[in-house]
Amino acid sequence: MTTAPVFEPREESEHYDAELVVLGAGGTGIAAALAAAERGVKVVLLEKGNRPGGAAMFGATGFAAYESEAQREAGETFSVQDAFHAITEYNRHRCNEKLVRAVVGRSGETVSWLASHGLKTTLAEHDDAHSAPVQAQTGILTAHRNARTYHRYASKFGGFKKMLKAFQDMDGLLLTETAATAIETGAEGEILGIRAEKTDAGKPISTPTALSKDASEDLESDENTAPIHVDISANAVVIGTGGFVGNMELVQRELGPIDASTLHFTGERKAVGTGRQIAAAAGGVSDAERTLDIPSFTVPGRFSSRALAMLANLPLLWVNTAGKRFIDEAVTYRFGQRGPAVYQQGGHFWMILDSSTVEKLSAEGLALSPGEDHSAPLPPGTVGTPAQPQLVEALGEAVDCGSAYMGTSVEELAGAVGFQAQEFADTVDRYNQAVREGHDEEFFTPASVLQHQVSAGPFYAVKVVNTVRGTLGGISIDERARVLDPHSVPIPGLFAGGNETTGFYGGTYPQIDGLTLAFAFNSGRIAGESAAEFLGK
Repeated sequence: MTTAPVFEPREESEHYDAELVVLGAGGTGIAAALAAAERGVKVVLLEKGNRPGGAAMFGATGFAAYESEAQREAGETFSVQDAFHAITEYNRHRCNEKLVRAVVGRSGETVSWLASHGLKTTLAEHDDAHSAPVQAQTGILTAHRNARTYHRYASKFGGFKKMLKAFQDMDGLLLTETAATAIETGAEGEILGIRAEKTDAGKPISTPTALSKDASEDLESDENTAPIHVDISANAVVIGTGGFVGNMELVQRELGPIDASTLHFTGERKAVGTGRQIAAAAGGVSDAERTLDIPSFTVPGRFSSRALAMLANLPLLWVNTAGKRFIDEAVTYRFGQRGPAVYQQGGHFWMILDSSTVEKLSAEGLALSPGEDHSAPLPPGTVGTPAQPQLVEALGEAVDCGSAYMGTSVEELAGAVGFQAQEFADTVDRYNQAVREGHDEEFFTPASVLQHQVSAGPFYAVKVVNTVRGTLGGISIDERARVLDPHSVPIPGLFAGGNETTGFYGGTYPQIDGLTLAFAFNSGRIAGESAAEFLGK
């Protein structure tokens, strides 16, 4: 007679018995926990930080969905089929199309499902204020941009609070400041449980810190400095830990020659690749098509105003490290595509402007609108760029800290930045000619963008760097959110969703507002349902 393997809690650890452990209480994890709990599964939801919600709550305002009740009532005709084609064509079919189909197919009904648990949304109206100048763009992705697919949170913080209460009302247990560290499996690979440790707002915590920061002098013995252990026995696990943007070593591997310290990071810093480690330990593929989500850019450094963040998203004169134009600057209006364009230039470019433009922007504002940027938002319906009275002060700060340079002449500016002097002078001359003539022979930039010459000194060069919003990919899953081994065989009891997983994106993020959270909520929901089915619920 064979004895069934047993999960052994560590000595003096906190111990919980569950059927399913969900790692990460962001959009993916909360959806997975709700989906499993409503089917009668005993769920423990772990959150590394002290506040659940993750990027889905703190960094977003809503998500994309297709054929929702709100869209039908509004007469929106962009369908699940249209969304499927938009995503797969943009990804050049380098994706798991069964997974894409499953996610977009569930998305409309998931809007109602989330609302039933407290997270209500409204269908966003069109905001044409920051749209690109009219260009000869056609195709399904352009149609998607023109469709109403974004569902905005009606009450973000209140909605997430209600979802977590709904989970707890179904006897779900939420453990905050608790980070998974390892998965325990039996001789046949069956899941036995999760090892975890207590944290302090996402950072490792020891016994003295947990008991009293004031009592550290009385608790300096070796036995009191060990981590506080948490052990959860369970036969299934859902990974929703959000990727690895907080792990600079892994990020640097993806960046290659670009120094990670020179870029700007906005992603969830608690996401350090824990899910990848746990999937790999259980025999899953954890390094499939990993990529960085680099949709945009900003001016690095902390300044007294948001004027420079606004400036970074204007289609003025952009040059690379050689002092040469490299793109149609109207790309700033294509969020999700502008970031990769700059990434190809080494992760940064220089915004060039003269004193006349600075003065006008400071005193009156510009008719040009900045591209969409969540770090420097404008009120909905804003036309153009409002006056930025703190711009001169902000430019001075940037010059002082090395994020910008100033020169009394084009030649002096080239020397200060390190441009190839003649290349830069020629670039400025050609750009000014294009502005005067309203016609750009080099990159066909629309005349509506070519509004401001670079002719009145002193001149400024402002450094603009890529923004890394998160990571995409790593863990290989199928359309049921089951983690796959190297032979594409599902690992019994192990599921995953969201940014930590691969298959939905083809190595880059389409310019579809709210798509990341559409994937998070729906893949999490699918993972929770699949886990419940595995557990016989």
